[in-house]
Amino acid sequence: MKTQKAVAQHFQLMYQTAAANLDGVTPEQSLVQPSPGGNCANWILGHLMNVHNGVMSLVGEKPVWESSQLARAGNDPITDPANAIDWDTMRDRFLGSKDRCLAAISALSDEALAESVPHPFGGTTTRAELLNILAFHQTYHTGQLALCRRMAGLEGAVKGPRQAQKV
Repeated sequence: MKTQKAVAQHFQLMYQTAAANLDGVTPEQSLVQPSPGGNCANWILGHLMNVHNGVMSLVGEKPVWESSQLARAGNDPITDPANAIDWDTMRDRFLGSKDRCLAAISALSDEALAESVPHPFGGTTTRAELLNILAFHQTYHTGQLALCRRMAGLEGAVKGPRQAQKV
């Protein structure tokens, strides 16, 4: 399997999981705060969006959403509705970036994947390695959205094979 296809597959699964976990979550439910000190879905999706803007740049695409609101997904949790990021816009823009993102990853040349790029924690790495790290990062936080979804009182969205067959 070519690297482009494998990385695109990672991001495809991340988008699929994110879409399932975000389905039906209201702006109010996005603010349910895990305790103690956890981040709500609004913060998590803002963080995902900030990182995804970097992913899009790394693959030669325009950012998903440039908004000063995204700074709210910094170090401090979002606990007040007045500090929430526009949930519907953020969700729609994030999920709406899927086709652009996957097409850009699939179109990367082997040479582009081998290029040296800055590593977020210092030094350099290849574009392929950084995309794999970011795919893991995005999927990790997408899984956190599942916990927020359940805390908001919604049914789990990602089903195992036996559960999916019963639906």
